[in-house]
Amino acid sequence: MTDSVYAEPKLVTELRECSFYHTMELPGYGLVPGQWDLREGVDDYLGHVALAGKRVLELGKASGFLTFEMERRGADVVAYDLSEHHDWDVVPMARLHRPQSEISPLYPGVTSWQEFLRVRREGIGYLNNGFWLAHRANGSRARLVLGTVYGVPAAIGPVDVAVFGSILLHLRDPFLALQRSLRLTRETAIVTDLVPDGVQHVDAPASGVTPTAGAYAKFIPDPVAGGPLDIWWQLAPELVIRMLAILGFEDAKLSHHTQPFQGTTV
Repeated sequence: MTDSVYAEPKLVTELRECSFYHTMELPGYGLVPGQWDLREGVDDYLGHVALAGKRVLELGKASGFLTFEMERRGADVVAYDLSEHHDWDVVPMARLHRPQSEISPLYPGVTSWQEFLRVRREGIGYLNNGFWLAHRANGSRARLVLGTVYGVPAAIGPVDVAVFGSILLHLRDPFLALQRSLRLTRETAIVTDLVPDGVQHVDAPASGVTPTAGAYAKFIPDPVAGGPLDIWWQLAPELVIRMLAILGFEDAKLSHHTQPFQGTTV
């Protein structure tokens, strides 16, 4: 394993240079609000998997809330995410390349495809700044690797646990993303994602879930609405379980939970 795969830490001290996807308490800064507030539901989000002494690969670290929470639970974390030099896995909506005043009512003020990509890259930069500010404030030892989920480098080396924190719905090829990461994973995959409407919740984890009935995906982008451009799928839990079983992770446990999102519960 070589250290060259890891990003050099960046000194960021100003909140105005950052974006925070998750609400977190930061030493020296206090409460920093984000879109999601997982503070009371971290263990539910992580499936109550024991992480002490485990090497963890976290896919889609955003501003790092789960990174630091897993460290607090005794994990050695390798965080993985895009850099501002990468593009989101964006839906290639053909009509959005035509000249128009706005590319879609879903994205007010954005007047071109190139502008949309620029805004997204800028957002990635702010998120990464938030990660580095929080990393320093928390005295974190987690390391960061920058790249796409389809190109997770083997140089990271083997990990015990891989964590996919609500990223599969944003990916053109969620199976390939799982495959590229789980080839490095020795023990456990934790996959958290939004459950499609109408799926019945259970009160407690169900062991030995059979990945058969209900293994479907719903394609989300709407050519009439012009988006969304960053959400591809609603994935039924049974489908994710089947994908994991194909990749060798056959002993599945399924649980449901809710988390606060922008003043609502999802």
